[in-house]
Amino acid sequence: MVSTVDTWELARLGHEQSGEATLASFSRLLDGLPAQAESLVQWSLVGQTDSLQRRFITLRADATVRLVCQRCLSEFELPLHVETRLQLVETEAEIEAEETGEDDPDALDQVLGSSFFDVLSLVEDELILALPYVPKHEVCPSLPKELDSSEGGDTGRPSPFAVLAKLKKD
Repeated sequence: MVSTVDTWELARLGHEQSGEATLASFSRLLDGLPAQAESLVQWSLVGQTDSLQRRFITLRADATVRLVCQRCLSEFELPLHVETRLQLVETEAEIEAEETGEDDPDALDQVLGSSFFDVLSLVEDELILALPYVPKHEVCPSLPKELDSSEGGDTGRPSPFAVLAKLKKD
């Protein structure tokens, strides 16, 4: 299993590396999540160099994680797909210089290139970023009784704004 690559060579030659790792090996991703099914994370890393000799890597990763729906509190499986293009830079100073510039929404993220680049760490970082802030089903299969009943809804009382509407008409 490949876990480190030479990003400079990958970009210079335009090669691709791919692999898979068990979901259980991504401890930071799984921190705070429910017990996970045994599954694999598939990833690929493609290097590129443009006409200005800037070097890039494109990461693609796929995984399925189990989350707890914050609406109905039941567990569900969420497929995650990540595809991101990163510009390789040689020093931390280049990244810091870019961060102090204007906030350009079209600017590519930058990453420090290396001859021993930890791919699995990058995959884990990107999967963490792909997790929803508030995980929930598109449509919950079952809601708790408290949310499903009409008791929490309309109480039959007139709206306080109806009184204001009457005053406005007078």
